[in-house]
Amino acid sequence: MWGGAEIMRNHLCMEEKCRQGIKYKDLFIGKNREKIKGLEEDIKNGVQRQPNDNKSILELVHVNTVSYYLEKIRAKYSLGDQVSTIEEGFEDAISDLENVGEKKVGYIKLLWMVALGVLLETDKQNMKRLAKIVENQNMNDFVIDYLLCASDIGWTKISHAFYKEVPYNKTKEIIQLAQTDKKEASDRLHTYMEKEWFQGHYDYEWRNAHKEPGYIGFWSFETAAIAKILELDDKGLKDNIHYPYDLAHYKNNMKLIDIPLSQYLKKTVEEEPEDWIEGIDNNPTLEKIIPVKWHSFVNELISDYQALSDDQFYDTYKEPMELEQIWFYKDEFKEENAANNLLGTIIVFALTQRDYILQLDYKDDLEDYIHTIKDFWQESETKLIEFDIGDDQHYYAQVPIDANVENTYEVMIKNVK
Repeated sequence: MWGGAEIMRNHLCMEEKCRQGIKYKDLFIGKNREKIKGLEEDIKNGVQRQPNDNKSILELVHVNTVSYYLEKIRAKYSLGDQVSTIEEGFEDAISDLENVGEKKVGYIKLLWMVALGVLLETDKQNMKRLAKIVENQNMNDFVIDYLLCASDIGWTKISHAFYKEVPYNKTKEIIQLAQTDKKEASDRLHTYMEKEWFQGHYDYEWRNAHKEPGYIGFWSFETAAIAKILELDDKGLKDNIHYPYDLAHYKNNMKLIDIPLSQYLKKTVEEEPEDWIEGIDNNPTLEKIIPVKWHSFVNELISDYQALSDDQFYDTYKEPMELEQIWFYKDEFKEENAANNLLGTIIVFALTQRDYILQLDYKDDLEDYIHTIKDFWQESETKLIEFDIGDDQHYYAQVPIDANVENTYEVMIKNVK
């Protein structure tokens, strides 16, 4: 028996609130299943009841259902429920992913679903279904590719790219070390989970999430899956409140491949500059500090922020920008946006997600990380600037030395000496 409800795996969670949250998630999932049936019937009969088309609504309901499932298993695992109960609904969640159409699922959700497939030792057909979903979502990511390759389903490529470079680029170090020294790899795994994984998600505002009454915990399913594949010694992480130790040791029947990276890493094709649309018409000043490859994206982001209601903006960018990882509830976003006008903050978060801006915790020393700040300005001489969004984090980027921009909307910018 892998833990009972009386043994909390995450002591920061409030049991009563978590249990209540699980009931609500079950309720929401049930209502969504009924909504899906109704929408499918309407599509079949040519009935349109809402302003938005039925197909678009149906796809969004499937995306939301996956979110509810993942929130439910995080809560159940945090409470100490038996691992076997987490398997309930997993295949249904895969089916939901298969029906999201053009909607973006979000990197974290897709990563966790693939990792859970490994940890739960779902059958190869389900892993192949997840692989197809990864293809449909155009997800180009080292960690997801590695998990699919190791699942022995015929996936034969591993991207050099990381969808979220910090902290996930550290997983590559663990995997490479394991090919020559398992003990050193185990030590690196321990350091990663103790000091880097959770801190690497501060841009999602996970740092103070435990202070909210509905906190359900965060678990690095993908790290446990990597440790399982590599057969690393993870005993030192038994009590880590972000490492799902029981899940890593739940089953041991699935054939997994500890693959040599050199045989699977594929060559990446760099995006050609001529494919980028130059110019930020909605705020030309930002062209001085934002590389051309993101001009079109930022221009559209500004336009949508100015044109859409808070509800519409949150719904539009909830998945592609993973806004729900920053503001857990729409009402939180609306309240903070009404008080502060968050456009500049949103732009900083978006460019942090794209690894242009480096985010550091207030305890981190810039000197230890300055070499990781990427320079996207080709031959231009650059300087270091900091974006001040008013929290306890620091946000740095390299910009042309003659770029004298004092603010990005409400976000103040200062040169770093």
